[in-house]
Amino acid sequence: MKFLPILCHPLTRRWLTLGAGALPIAFVAGCASPGPPHAPSLNLPEVVHDLTADRTGDQVTLHWTTPEKTTDHLVIKGAMTAEICRVTAPIPPPAVPSTPACTVVTRLPVSSGPSHAEENLPSSLTVDPASLLAYRVQLFNAHGRSAGLSAEAFAAAGAAPPSVEKLHATSVREGVQLEWQKKDTTSPVQLNRFLATSASPTAPPGPANPTSPAASKPASRSRLRKTSPPSTSSSAKSTAAKSQAVPMTSSKTPGEVKLETTKAAVDAGGTVDRTAQKGESYRYTARRLREVSLQGHALELRSDLSSPVTVTMLDTFPPGVPTGLEAIAGGATPSDRSIDLSWTPDIDPDLAGYSVYRQEVTSAGQVAGSATRLNSTPIVGPAYRDQTAVPGHRYAYRVTAVDASGNESAPSADVQETLREQ
Repeated sequence: MKFLPILCHPLTRRWLTLGAGALPIAFVAGCASPGPPHAPSLNLPEVVHDLTADRTGDQVTLHWTTPEKTTDHLVIKGAMTAEICRVTAPIPPPAVPSTPACTVVTRLPVSSGPSHAEENLPSSLTVDPASLLAYRVQLFNAHGRSAGLSAEAFAAAGAAPPSVEKLHATSVREGVQLEWQKKDTTSPVQLNRFLATSASPTAPPGPANPTSPAASKPASRSRLRKTSPPSTSSSAKSTAAKSQAVPMTSSKTPGEVKLETTKAAVDAGGTVDRTAQKGESYRYTARRLREVSLQGHALELRSDLSSPVTVTMLDTFPPGVPTGLEAIAGGATPSDRSIDLSWTPDIDPDLAGYSVYRQEVTSAGQVAGSATRLNSTPIVGPAYRDQTAVPGHRYAYRVTAVDASGNESAPSADVQETLREQ
């Protein structure tokens, strides 16, 4: 083979020499090591970490957050399916511990965010004795692959307490009187109180993926304690004497307060919500609660929610009648002579003050004429000095209590006194 000589201009030779020298540098720069190859992502949804279970009536409701990322910390692609399984603990527990199978109870499509599912328990799990139920959720990708089961969430099998029936609410001076049909049970009653302008407490559950995290879990519960019954308002005495309760805390849901009666030997059939505010409209629902302890787990069975009732707290109730009225003729000089009155203070929280009424008493001891109110505006304290009394005249006095809305109590018992002449 022959090679033909290449004729180059001197300047051309110069550029060829430079190009040949730069070629190894360019080649080395283009051959950097790419490192070890990465395995393709399996697109497995992360394992659920916040599964909860709640038993209401014959149904168990499960809540969790469906993740947005895969186990490779990438955004999940394609559809996901949630599979719920349940383990029923045997009664009594076996002598040799074993791991029972987790039976699939439902499958449903889900997407990232708050999610929930329900299981209607079979009749065998809605009767006593109570037993432990353990639920787990597993998320599958579009190819039917999963990263594994979640941790367990526990609920109780057994008989749920009876529902609250014939719930009735009435505005009374002490607050809102709530009554229901008595049942043969010791389970306490939990009342949910909503402002009438807030969202309905009886709205059906949302889709498997509600848009707000607040919609995915039930509101927190407030405990109640028993208080002494009020001594006034005969309309509330029969129920108030049975059960008095006030909330220890309030729910995180805006406009909602949960109140719970104390556990008693018999169903009280009613209670009084003394925290209700005058002028507000409230909607109440009620359910009974049963607490059980199973294998170290403190669990709760709730009855189905009652039908709602609505009541408006109208301030049409007068304060209590003043007591302990006394009258004493006083004053050391003619210009300072008076009949001084005092009485036991009223403890109504919306008390505005008192009014004092006076009537003439005849020599025969009979009250004559109409009663005259001596004060133009409510008297703030439980005392009054009548400096308009005429010496030698005998008077009968009585006192009423007035609240901030202008409601006036019945008058106190009369007391009589004479301003003697000097």
